[in-house]
Amino acid sequence: MQIYIAPLQGLTDWIFRESYSQHIGLFDKTFTPFIRVQGADFYRPSQCNDLLPVHNVFQKPVPQFLGNTAESFKRFEELCLQHAFSEVNINMGCPYPMVTGKRMGAGLLAQPTEVAKLLEGIFAETKLKISIKTRLGLDNSADFEPLISIFNAFPLEELIIHPRIGKQQYKGEVDLSAFAEYAPQLIHPICYNGDILTVADIEKVQALVPQIDRFMIGRGILQNFFLLAEIRKHELPQTEKVKMLRNFHISIIEYCKQKYSGDLHLLKRFEELWEYHAKGFENGHKIYKQVKKSKTLAQYEAVIFNAINELN
Repeated sequence: MQIYIAPLQGLTDWIFRESYSQHIGLFDKTFTPFIRVQGADFYRPSQCNDLLPVHNVFQKPVPQFLGNTAESFKRFEELCLQHAFSEVNINMGCPYPMVTGKRMGAGLLAQPTEVAKLLEGIFAETKLKISIKTRLGLDNSADFEPLISIFNAFPLEELIIHPRIGKQQYKGEVDLSAFAEYAPQLIHPICYNGDILTVADIEKVQALVPQIDRFMIGRGILQNFFLLAEIRKHELPQTEKVKMLRNFHISIIEYCKQKYSGDLHLLKRFEELWEYHAKGFENGHKIYKQVKKSKTLAQYEAVIFNAINELN
């Protein structure tokens, strides 16, 4: 079974991935949060920093492209080839209106002609292996039906499917019945993504679609850093878990000091992480409340390292 970490903006960037890879464990694949390209320009050039070799010492990620033209992909490919990447991922799943309204991310899924045109343009020239991360549609899971023949027409490395539609964003239930209907019709390897919080969640998907042996996990890892070990049946002593967590947080603090200036910027970043991470602690709501109340880095460190030490 292969386990991937999901690309989550502001959460699983190089800082998280390097700290996790060094101190917790290695995923089978990691992905950069999307790099948005419009025309020949990077929408936010700072996003490109996430794929730089200096930021990916312990595990090389798969860069993710967000755009809707072959021209913009070509600009993205030039960047990736410059840094010796061989595989990239196309984002057709981002559900946020500011993206979908530009016919990018999940906004492409209601436009099968544009999807076909984009892939035709890319595969006519690309030197890279291409995978796609997608949802089942923008407004309706029926959007996916005309996309099946389009995806099957191209030599994709794999399809990563999050069985929600764009308008759901991250609310409501995943549509496992639609996933079970569509997945067998695709000729490429399929990776499942969505609401994997426990080993039992993986078993539930495999009971419906037994051939699925690739899973991408996002929030489940943020809530339980040791879910990866549990899936792989690696038993870890509690003292070892505490040591790994402590070292992870020391690492992420040091990396954040390199990226951000001033305690307030660091604390905002850590607050976003602990919104999920706190759920893995017995008194997590209290810890998260204390994290949000922290006004200095020293206060934050006292809160989290005390919480980690109490796990012993």
